[in-house]
Amino acid sequence: MEKNKIKAIIFDLDGLMLDTEPVAMRAMAQAIREKNGREMTFAFFRQLIGHARSDTYGYFEAEYGFTKEETNAVRDRTAALVVEAIGRGEGRPKKGLNELLDLLDEKAVPRVVASSSPRSQILQKLRMVGLLHRINSLVSGWEVSQSKPAPDIFLKAAELIAVPPENCLVLEDSPAGLLAAKRAGMAAIMVPDLVAPGKEEEELALAVLPDLCAVRERLSDML
Repeated sequence: MEKNKIKAIIFDLDGLMLDTEPVAMRAMAQAIREKNGREMTFAFFRQLIGHARSDTYGYFEAEYGFTKEETNAVRDRTAALVVEAIGRGEGRPKKGLNELLDLLDEKAVPRVVASSSPRSQILQKLRMVGLLHRINSLVSGWEVSQSKPAPDIFLKAAELIAVPPENCLVLEDSPAGLLAAKRAGMAAIMVPDLVAPGKEEEELALAVLPDLCAVRERLSDML
């Protein structure tokens, strides 16, 4: 991506800004165990990463026989357990996040959080870790017609800050998010979390970097 072409950064939240995916995995395992006594595998949880709740009902039905209402109950219980964990000091901002935000402040680059979670959960998490004041806007996957890997959420994010898609850079940890960025006409950097990138992700991403410290270093030469 050409120097000075980036006019805005779009952040995913869980697994990218916050170290919440391991927390969510433990919480969901507990919620499922409470519901029907069964254990959850990582392979099952992996399918859910980066996807909105509405896109995952089929997974829960196939694996556990849950109805939509039962799945909603498990997801709500999971969200409550995650909030409790954040309150105990888990799920903190990822290494390098604050320094990256400092760079964006210095360069006056706007930033939007685009997450598949409900708006209320996004706001609550950002408030709890003291980051809400550091973003310009946010959009939830519940507020667009199609969630990731459709481009809707990223196009809405760009619209909110009046920046053309081609001038937005997406930071993502999930394959679904990378594909959504591509479909939105945006460049994306992947910072892997629980899901290691494969050949497809490496081809979709402008770069695959180990952490947000590396992202900051890369962007310092691009902004």
